[in-house]
Amino acid sequence: MKQPPGKLGFREYTSIAILMIGAKTTENTPATLYNDVQSAAWMIPLISGGIFLIPVFLLLKTLSIFQGKDLVGVTRQLLGKYIGFFVLLYLSIVSSLAFSFDSRMYTDIIRAYYFNTTPVVVIYAIFVFVCVYGAKKGIQHIGSVAYLLIWYVIASFGFALLLSTKDNSIQAIFPLWGSGIQDILKNSIHSTTLFAELVILAVLLSNMSSTKDFAKGTWFAFILNIIHISAAIFVFICLFDRSLGGLGYPFHTAIRYFSIGNFLANVETLFLPVWLMAAFIRFAGLLYINAKIFGGLFHIKEFEYLFPALGAIYLMIGMIPETPLDVGLEFKAKIRLIAGPTFAIISVLLWAVALLKGEFKHAKNNKGM
Repeated sequence: MKQPPGKLGFREYTSIAILMIGAKTTENTPATLYNDVQSAAWMIPLISGGIFLIPVFLLLKTLSIFQGKDLVGVTRQLLGKYIGFFVLLYLSIVSSLAFSFDSRMYTDIIRAYYFNTTPVVVIYAIFVFVCVYGAKKGIQHIGSVAYLLIWYVIASFGFALLLSTKDNSIQAIFPLWGSGIQDILKNSIHSTTLFAELVILAVLLSNMSSTKDFAKGTWFAFILNIIHISAAIFVFICLFDRSLGGLGYPFHTAIRYFSIGNFLANVETLFLPVWLMAAFIRFAGLLYINAKIFGGLFHIKEFEYLFPALGAIYLMIGMIPETPLDVGLEFKAKIRLIAGPTFAIISVLLWAVALLKGEFKHAKNNKGM
């Protein structure tokens, strides 16, 4: 069925969700997980995804009974004016910090691998400017470009992983349990942050053509990204073995490591444009969502005017860390510890309050009338 004009359909929303979460395999996530649990790092996305499945299910079930309302509206209705405000403020702050430090990490990647003589602030300012421009075009345009791009992203990343299997050693995944089952379980809970975007993506529900498309798109992106992140980390472990923990950005190291005979020595030139476009879509979508949450907090209907101001604030926050090491180990690491578990708690809280208030029974009675 064709979606109404100005609305996101299943394909567009799913493409945004896949890009937002799946892009983490091109950052320092694989190395961070390897440092935590060694050779068992590939298991973390599978277990974390299994843990986060329950909050996602409960969130979707709660949202389904409030037709026409997104996460902002549902939170205000269920938790009230004051508690709802602080919950949304928390979501806004965490999401904003994630934007700042993740976008700074992308800037460091671009500078380290491709433009190492250009000042960080120049690359970062250009990066944020493009994201602001993309957000100003609207979520429908972001979704359309995401859908056009997603096939190239999947094909290019799949090709990169295929090249990576050339010199792989399957023995690298042993010992199978890495640093131990206890470490795996502890880090799996912390690593639910891998899928935390699924919660804030619920802000886009009011931009969707239907609640069913939103639910189907969320599940599809969720399952695909669990498989994708786990498979990518598995390949990186087999390729780099124990040196993986010392690599900041394994994906970019891998694509610089390989060549296609004498025909193409610099394989990274094939992946850079696609990776950059995916990054711009990811952060333009996140900026749109953050502005929408902020607008909902302070009753700003035309929240689109917030994009330049928020972009400037995120740029200033992102410039606080002096080195890429500070970004990954100091700032982003703290967000990783709290975002996933607390977002899961908020999802369960909304469901519990809706249950106690009899919202599910009320919706069922209305449906039966």
